[in-house]
Amino acid sequence: MRRHGLSWLALATWCTVLAGCKNSGQPVNVSPGSPGQPGPIPELVPMGRPPIADLPVPIGLDLKENKSRNFAAAGARYVDHVYKGRPDKFAVGRFYKRQMPISRWTLVTDMFVQGAIMLDFEKDTERCRISITEGGLFRSTTVKVAMWTSGRIHTPSGMRTRNTSRR
Repeated sequence: MRRHGLSWLALATWCTVLAGCKNSGQPVNVSPGSPGQPGPIPELVPMGRPPIADLPVPIGLDLKENKSRNFAAAGARYVDHVYKGRPDKFAVGRFYKRQMPISRWTLVTDMFVQGAIMLDFEKDTERCRISITEGGLFRSTTVKVAMWTSGRIHTPSGMRTRNTSRR
């Protein structure tokens, strides 16, 4: 009796699958905006006042202050920030590719390596690396922003340097 009930269940499941997969022979409309088709992917919006003025941050990411630091002195800057939030990592990558040029950053390298998106930018004598990873089903997206001054540091005008080589 038990075997007979399982046979009916298997037959009902198989019929349901076949009915769902049956094509009526009519063409399928795959044009954008047609019923059943996904709409355009919403793009992320930048914060009005990010922690560093020329390093945009999308709304939905929060600065992890206990894991972040920044320093500026004598014409040099160093930023090491960590942000976490729920936006999709690919949406975050598109955000930075769109928003960094607005702050005069030029994209130098765009990499996808073992699940991480790494973007390198440069502006004048500064470099910026943005690493984007996603933690999985119950973990948030992590964005690490590292920015540093490279090359020759220009001394602000009016500031004199002392020559210590002649003693």
